[in-house]
Amino acid sequence: METIECVPINVFKKSFGPILTLLNENNVKYRITENRSGAVMASSGAIDVIVNASMWVSLASVIIAFLKVKNSREIIIQTKDKKVIHAKGLDSKQLEKILKSAENITAIDPGT
Repeated sequence: METIECVPINVFKKSFGPILTLLNENNVKYRITENRSGAVMASSGAIDVIVNASMWVSLASVIIAFLKVKNSREIIIQTKDKKVIHAKGLDSKQLEKILKSAENITAIDPGT
């Protein structure tokens, strides 16, 4: 069985739908992680973005578009060396560089 490298996006509150829409609009391939009934989950869901050489620009665009809609939205990236980076205020090139070393991403839309 082939192992596919993925970067998980943990979605909180009302971020699931907007993140999926943006991933689809930017042609970023992903799979939705199944949440098992009775399992304790901190987030409301997880989306595994499938890593390939050309997806970093598109994923950076998804993050920028997600953040632009509402000032209350947050994207937090944890890198493989355990650094925590808040994506607000970063441009596409900065995000691409950070995303290449991402271990996981958290998307939060508190809704209003």
